[in-house]
This record gives sequence, structure tokens and C-alpha cells, in this order.
Amino acid sequence: MASSKLPPPNKTNLITRVNQYFTRVFLSKPQPSYHVLLAYSGGLDSSVLLHMLVTLQQQWQVEKQTEFQLRLSAMHVHHGLNAKADSWATHCQQVCAQYAIPLQVEYVQVDKHTGLGVEATARHARYAALQQSPADFICLAHHQDDQAETLMLQLMRGSGVKGLAAMSEMDVTQRLLRPLLTFSRQALEQYANTHALQWIEDDSNQNTDFDRNFMRHQVFPLLETHYPSVHKTLSRTAQHLAEANDLLTELAQSDGAPMLVNGVHGYQRCLDLSQLAALNEARAKNVVRWWLDCHELMMPNAEVLAQLMQQLLHARADAGIHIKVAKEIHVKRYLGVAYVVKEGAVTRPINQLWQGESRLQLTPQDSLVFETLMNTALRIRSREGSERFRPEVGRPSRTLKHILQTHHIPPWLRARVPLVFVDETLVYIPNVGVDASMAAQPNEMGTVIRWEHHP
Repeated sequence: MASSKLPPPNKTNLITRVNQYFTRVFLSKPQPSYHVLLAYSGGLDSSVLLHMLVTLQQQWQVEKQTEFQLRLSAMHVHHGLNAKADSWATHCQQVCAQYAIPLQVEYVQVDKHTGLGVEATARHARYAALQQSPADFICLAHHQDDQAETLMLQLMRGSGVKGLAAMSEMDVTQRLLRPLLTFSRQALEQYANTHALQWIEDDSNQNTDFDRNFMRHQVFPLLETHYPSVHKTLSRTAQHLAEANDLLTELAQSDGAPMLVNGVHGYQRCLDLSQLAALNEARAKNVVRWWLDCHELMMPNAEVLAQLMQQLLHARADAGIHIKVAKEIHVKRYLGVAYVVKEGAVTRPINQLWQGESRLQLTPQDSLVFETLMNTALRIRSREGSERFRPEVGRPSRTLKHILQTHHIPPWLRARVPLVFVDETLVYIPNVGVDASMAAQPNEMGTVIRWEHHP
């Protein structure tokens, strides 16, 4: 499972609680030393966490009886969205130098035209940069108030249980740790003032045009007038929902694992729809969400999910299913199996002369492998639509469409099939067969040409 719950910490001072948190985490994955990367923005939250981690690292170095050691580094992601971004990076470099902590400043480009919004796009870029690190764990400074805000934002978006579970204290799959998730922002401010920490203030945090800032500065102050413990309460609710989500994930794995099959032409983790149809609607949806998550895709909204279930389970058997679930990614159905298909930019038609290579790269996803070489000049071309092929002596030629259907080439791959010609005659369809007029006899030298497609 992606998330893993940790036992509730003792209600002692903050640094002791962080010590207990890391002890529990490291005991779950014992090794002598751990490289922990801190996502360091220079703001209050990450400044507090940096000070705590430096303190913890020093304590463990002094305490020889400690079972493991901490090797700390930091990364500052420079988004370039604020005029002060360069000065923020400089501040982070100065602080890390004072602590003798290695810092990497990572510059990222934030595409403002993705349709996801600047906040979400910047977050994706930030996480992508952090995930490139080889560290054992990536440490984030999210706290209790952040958790409550995330839950409220997910409620406003109509998210399901997975979204409402908000952020986990430990995400094994992503290597993410959030040791401050049970701490209030007020507690972090008190810690920072006690230790005379210096941090930067991002003026964009006051801009209520951004959803999170609107929630933080407009909605929660009003809620607190009637519900003083709203942050703590909502954070606890997110934990309950995380437990529910874990149970749903376990059920989905139990239901869905037997449905995973290998599709044709290299496609893996496809879904057997006959088994999916045997489940009731709620469990079937649960499996589809889990299946999309297996492919590292974001959950579709309710409308797309409803369309997906309808098309996969109730459309005519011969209907073409083509449902977009992410940029350039569609779910398709073929012979009772659901596929996740990545469709990049349309490539130019293939028209290459084979010059004796053992491997001929045609596109980034397609190549031909020649297992036995021959001297005949061959030309490799894309399908044009009028080709015919005669695989058996004494039988009439067939249309290429008929041949590809017979050999279970999915419709979305048929235009990509590389065809082998001698002069103007189609003589070989890789992974399908050879034209009867060109078939090698038992005592003759021949060649086998294999098409490799990497989805």
C-alpha cells in the first residue's frame, strides 16, 4: 500500500516527538544509516523541520548506543514564479551552510497552461524534482493545519475516500515522510521563536485568488469562531478516512489482482473485464480506481469514471472504446480486456531501407529485430490501406485489415505495424507471417523478422 500509519506519538516536547517518529520509521526498515532529504523552501515550516533534523542528527552522533545514524541533506526547488525567488535560494544556501548541511538548488519550469492551475502544476514540478533524489526518504514539512486545509479543499472538489484521506505520515511508495503532520502551525511558530530561527515570508501566501490561501485566510478563521479545534478535528477525520482508504485498497487488491493479465504486444497490467463484470458496481469501481493507480494515473472525476465503467462493461463488443484519463493516455478495450494506452505525437510514416542491421529502430517505441541476416534488399514501410497479403499457397490473398484482425493486432496498433516489401510487393508482416511466394523452403536459408513494440 502507498500509505502506512504510524502509532500516535507521546505528548511531549516537539523535538522528542520527532525523535520518536523517526525511530519508529527507521525500525520499520532497519539499516545502519539513512539518507534523509529535506524539501526546504526557507519558510517557517521547513525551517523548523530543518532545525529539528539537524538537532536530531547531532544527538544521534553523540549517542553511541543509537542503532542507526542520520545523514541529512536538503533541496530547495526554485520555481521562478516570484520576483524574490533568487533571494530565497540565497537565504536557503546561507542557512544550510551555517548548519553544514549539503543543499541542492533545483530549478524547474512551471507550465502555466496545463489547465491544472499554477498551484497544482508547481506542486507536481516540485515533487518530480524531489523524487529524482536517491535519498532513502524525502522529508516534507506539512503540519496539522495543512492537513485540515487539504481535507476541506478535497471536499470542495467532490473527492472520494482516497482524496479525503489527504496526506499520510509515511508514504512508502513515494519515500515521503511528514513528521510534523500532528503539529499545529502555532506550535511550530512557538518553536521557531524559542530557537530564534530566521525564515522567509512568501507574499503570494496572502493572495486569496489561490484556493489554499482562500481556505486559510477566509474560511478557517470563520470556522474557528464556532469550532476552535477545527484544524485538529479535521486532521483526525483525515486519519479516519485514511484508515478507510487502506481497507478499500486491500479489498481492491484482493478483487483486482486475479484480473490483471498481460495483453497483446507487450502491454502489461491489463484488466480482464469478464471478471470485473462479476462484481457489484461499487466494488467494480473500486477495482478500476486501484487499476488506474497501478498505472500511476490520477483519479478521474465522477463523470469520467461513470463513462469508463459504462463503456468497458456495457458497450457493444465490437465498439471502439477510447476514453481519455490523462494527457495523451487513454483506456481502450480489446477482446474483453482493458488497456491503458499512451498515445504520443503522431509519428511520420515509416519508409526505410534495410541495410543489413540486426536491429532497425523505426520510432522511439518500435523496432525490428532480424534474427537471421540475408542479402535481399528490403524496404520497411507504414500501412497505406490497400495492401493485400497471401500467407498460404493455393489460397487467395487477403486484405491487410483482415490479416491484422485475424492475428489480434489491436486497432490502435494497426497503423504502426511495419510492413516489409521487396520492390513493391508486401512479403513479410512481422509477428504475423511471410507471403507464400517468399517463404523459405526447409533446405533454404531464411530470416525471421520480429517487431518489438514498447507501450
